[in-house]
Amino acid sequence: MREKRRLRVVNYAVNGRGVGHLTRLTAINRWLRRYAAYCGVRAEIYFLTSSEADGLLFQEGFASFKLPSKTVVKETAIHKQTYLALAKQWVWHSLGLLRPDLLIVDTFPRGSFGELLSALDLAKHKAFIYRPLKASYAARPDFQAMLPLYDSILVPDYEEHAPGLAPPRVRQRIEHTGPVVCRERVELLARDEARGQLGVGEQLCVYVSAGGGGDPTSEDSLTRVLDALAGQEGLHLVIGAGPLYRGRRQHGPGVTWLGHQRAIELMPGFDLAISAGGYNSFFELMHVGVPALFLPQDKVADEQDVRAERAVAAGAARVLPAPSGDEAADGAAIRAAVDELRDPELRAAMSAAARELVPSNHAREAAAELLRLALPPAAVEAAEEAIDDALLAEARRSGLELSIFFEVMEVLDPRPREELDADAACEASQHAVELLRHMDRLGVPLAAARRVIDPLARKLVSAGPAARAELARSALDAFAPFGDWAGAAMVVRTLRNERELEGEGLARALGRFLAVLRDEGQTLYQGLERLGAVQGVEEDLPTNRELLARASAPAVTSEGGA
Repeated sequence: MREKRRLRVVNYAVNGRGVGHLTRLTAINRWLRRYAAYCGVRAEIYFLTSSEADGLLFQEGFASFKLPSKTVVKETAIHKQTYLALAKQWVWHSLGLLRPDLLIVDTFPRGSFGELLSALDLAKHKAFIYRPLKASYAARPDFQAMLPLYDSILVPDYEEHAPGLAPPRVRQRIEHTGPVVCRERVELLARDEARGQLGVGEQLCVYVSAGGGGDPTSEDSLTRVLDALAGQEGLHLVIGAGPLYRGRRQHGPGVTWLGHQRAIELMPGFDLAISAGGYNSFFELMHVGVPALFLPQDKVADEQDVRAERAVAAGAARVLPAPSGDEAADGAAIRAAVDELRDPELRAAMSAAARELVPSNHAREAAAELLRLALPPAAVEAAEEAIDDALLAEARRSGLELSIFFEVMEVLDPRPREELDADAACEASQHAVELLRHMDRLGVPLAAARRVIDPLARKLVSAGPAARAELARSALDAFAPFGDWAGAAMVVRTLRNERELEGEGLARALGRFLAVLRDEGQTLYQGLERLGAVQGVEEDLPTNRELLARASAPAVTSEGGA
């Protein structure tokens, strides 16, 4: 592959008490990394964060620089003014050293300390993720004054639910992408596999979550639900405490504690959920299709109650009453709500409603919009067409990295990505999937097959992806009986580039030559001798078809006799 251009991306996640900003930015950057790789660009992605859940970034393969969180600073008696001065300088110096091509800021446009006003100029392009906020918070003058400083403003929700309050002069920069979650449906575990990992049998599997775990009410919320449901017949509780949870852990029969791992991949195994209504919890549950009983939390900038009512209106959820102080009454309300959802037909209807409410994950659209700030739009559009759910599913099934598929796509269509239209990108993607499947069916080691098909496909200088792919498949079929992939690579290297001969003609000629070798009981190395004997010199160099035809003649020897 050609030498890659570098794109340096910095994500600013120095805010919030939960993990919403990290999860949302991770979701977008997973797609940004995929699209950049397809475009032949090396995405150098960093996170600046104060979250104590930065381990999530390590799990996703992203580099991060960590600042102590406000929570830890308060608990360790660090002087507030000292911390603010340090934090501002840390952000300024980090951006000054990294000089990002693209800076992505989530939720708080001024930064957590108001430091971004004087730091945005350190980035070539600036984008703001304008997640849904309370109108009273978004309308603050200091918030609104920052929006014109961003090149792109993405709202990760539908416009009817999150209009995105902004000054008139910047409204044309606002793009509503739709909800963003950190996994596609095709990346989730199958129901039986998820339940096996959770240790759930035939019981009703109830997921219990208080969000990321950083809310001061998290322990009380989890305890109230556990006390109400623990020991109930036919229930298995899965506790998603969140990576920031520091309260008491509870274990026992019929209880699985998830700890710090992401729950979304396991969600197909859940029958229903009792959860807070934060951005990520809400959209993950609805996208996967998990009927929910929401317990909205009171937040400074987030309207969890409004979001929960949206699901209720769609028929996908119920809202549990706020704690009354009467533990017996609260527990009875929780048990009654769960008992109602023991009805499988009701759960099926609510699940369908949830999936219809959030039918798609729009992290890929957000990533594409961001990349268009720094890369040719045509190349980004090609990436969008090439990397679809079918490709993700095949990568998961085969266990191959997406980069392998991208490399094969480039072999099949080596034109620069910005020169490909949507149809060409999609065609190369489909042929790459089929070709890699063919290798797998033949049982050919990937590295060995690549040493054959890469140079062979490139011999057809003017051919399209279909011709190159067919030549590669035919060649693999013809070489497979020899079981000598090093020899096969050497045979391919003897061939010349073809500017006129179509792949089908070269495939037939190569197939006939290899058939002769098999019929005569010769090895590929003996075949190389035959090819060497009829190569010709200078002006007498034969075409590939002539070369293979001459070498296919009976009794060709290294002395050139026939």
